[in-house]
Amino acid sequence: MNMEKYTIKDLRKDYPHEAACLDKLFELCYGELKACPKCGVEGAEFRRITTRRCYQCRECYHQLYPTAGTIFDKTRTPLTYWFYAMFLMTTTRNGVSAKELERALGVTYKTAWRMAISIRELMGRKKKNAQLKGTVEMDETYFNSNRDLAENHVGRNTDKGTVFAMVERHGNVTALKVEDTKKTTLFPIIEDNVDKSAKIMTDEYKTYTNLETLGYDHKTIRHGLKQYVNGAVSTNTVEGFFSQLKRTVRGTHIWISKKYLQQYVDECCFRYNNREKGSEMFDIMLSYVY
Repeated sequence: MNMEKYTIKDLRKDYPHEAACLDKLFELCYGELKACPKCGVEGAEFRRITTRRCYQCRECYHQLYPTAGTIFDKTRTPLTYWFYAMFLMTTTRNGVSAKELERALGVTYKTAWRMAISIRELMGRKKKNAQLKGTVEMDETYFNSNRDLAENHVGRNTDKGTVFAMVERHGNVTALKVEDTKKTTLFPIIEDNVDKSAKIMTDEYKTYTNLETLGYDHKTIRHGLKQYVNGAVSTNTVEGFFSQLKRTVRGTHIWISKKYLQQYVDECCFRYNNREKGSEMFDIMLSYVY
């Protein structure tokens, strides 16, 4: 476990200028090239072209563009700005709004919004996690279409953005935007993401009844009877994750559209799943570029 903090001082030391950022991307994209992919000369040296974001083989002049096909492709925004925005997204607890990026970077709101959306897409580009094991808590939460979280609204209206989350105690979270909370929707998601050996904890919502038919050990906590902990049975961990997600929306973004809801969920999942990585979190995000 690496709990060392990655600070703005470290960022400025590692990536003081555009060239340093581009060198890092070249390293991540191509590693240690043993030969030029075009001329095949072993040990061919690539030099950086100062007028473009590319590297050129000294033997055949073949050029490699490490930003091609990435979130940095065709952007005129300095890479140092991008790296700083990514740094903010990994060090904050409640997210960073596009307006905050606009003020911090001195760019237009349109540019800041595009950067924020692209970085959230990056956070969602992870390999599929191993199936959740041990004790896994499940719950759903709702985002109302009238620009308010639906925590004070009764019922499960499909007009609301719905998020279903599964959290392994002391482990990772998997959360998805879903169209509804019917068994036909949630049961395949559960089977795909939760190991059969897991002990599942849920509230008494009717969709979760008969989880035993899928081969799971299922325990229920009865929130309707004001029961929140019954021995080892509770859903406090998944509710804690939802609390962080709601603070991100209410405190930072105020309102989010259903179209981009999954990206904000992915952002919170990324920080939750890497919460104990400390200084590694920024590098983990960079590794998702390719």
